Amino acid sequence: MVKMMTAFTTEIDDVDDAVSEILSQLDLSALQKNSVGILTCHFEFIDSGLLGELHRRLPFDIIGMSTMASANPHGKDIYGLTLTVLTGDDVVFAAGSTGPLGADTFREQLAGTYNEAAAKLPGKPAMIISFMPFVRELMGPVLSRTLAEISGEIPVWGGIAFNANANYEDCYVIYNDTNLENALSMVLIYGEVQPEFVVVSIPEEHINKKKGVVTDSEGVILRQVNDMPVLDYLSSIGIVVIKEVSTTTSFMVYYEGSSNPVALGVADVNDDGSLLCGGEIPVGSRISIAAISPKSILDSAAEGLQRVLQYKDSHSGALMLPCGTRYVMSSPNNNDEVDFIAEVMAKNPGFEYSFGYSGGEICPVRDENGNYINRHHNYTFSACIL
Repeated sequence: MVKMMTAFTTEIDDVDDAVSEILSQLDLSALQKNSVGILTCHFEFIDSGLLGELHRRLPFDIIGMSTMASANPHGKDIYGLTLTVLTGDDVVFAAGSTGPLGADTFREQLAGTYNEAAAKLPGKPAMIISFMPFVRELMGPVLSRTLAEISGEIPVWGGIAFNANANYEDCYVIYNDTNLENALSMVLIYGEVQPEFVVVSIPEEHINKKKGVVTDSEGVILRQVNDMPVLDYLSSIGIVVIKEVSTTTSFMVYYEGSSNPVALGVADVNDDGSLLCGGEIPVGSRISIAAISPKSILDSAAEGLQRVLQYKDSHSGALMLPCGTRYVMSSPNNNDEVDFIAEVMAKNPGFEYSFGYSGGEICPVRDENGNYINRHHNYTFSACIL
């Protein structure tokens, strides 16, 4: 079984003080046979020297990413850093990172890193936690789908690096003391671990009842719905998508065989009028349009926490990485979701948690037979319970 412990700091300027604060919150004497660290932080921590000092002082690998805001039982802040330690006697962790990912090399890079880490394990891993970069030539869904395929569809959970100023040049993936440029980090987990995954997109009452059928698409490119060019179809139901603000459009995608829809955003409008989406939309899928609002964000957070806390007596804690757009679209009360999470979790002492925001959510969902299928999401509340 995996045990979880957490630490938090907002000290960016003084590395020694930051390390002291983190170590004071961790009981390193309680570490079991094998351990790994999961870190999310404000991007200004990256160049502070803290990563190197933590790597030097802690006896385990660390993977992570920059985020927009962080929280755990020790604190919450947009200028925060959370460190979550996973430890266990009957589990084994194997961490690694790729080199810079390119359109022609990413599959080879992912396969090499996965196989190198897997070779350190005594058997097939139970799951993977991965943090992925924003690479303009490679959509996050392509990376997460490729990793799932290479691993033989082992459950993959994680996120796309994000940051507090929404500038993707300041989004970082972390592996030990290194901030990776256009690279991916991962940890494979083997042994007595029974992960549960919670993903809540947009509550049903915020979803348009009209559904169309995808009739032309390729991977993450959506061309036609109901045999109409996608922009014409959207116009016919009263939705106008403008290139400059395309990311405010949310599709609910009903995959064949899935029990619940997946929320996907529109990353861009292509010159031919097709849409570049935040995940795969296969031909034959049904889609609808959903409304994102501060109320729908809090409603989905409440539902997500309710489902997470069903496991508080059987698991050690939860890693949470909802979509960073939720923080942006909660304006002017951007911290409402963070505050709500902290308030609810404070009423459940002993059940650890960490919270950050992601530029894309990687989280398995159950199919109609109860089996997990790897999916990429947008706008959702996402959690991994360990």
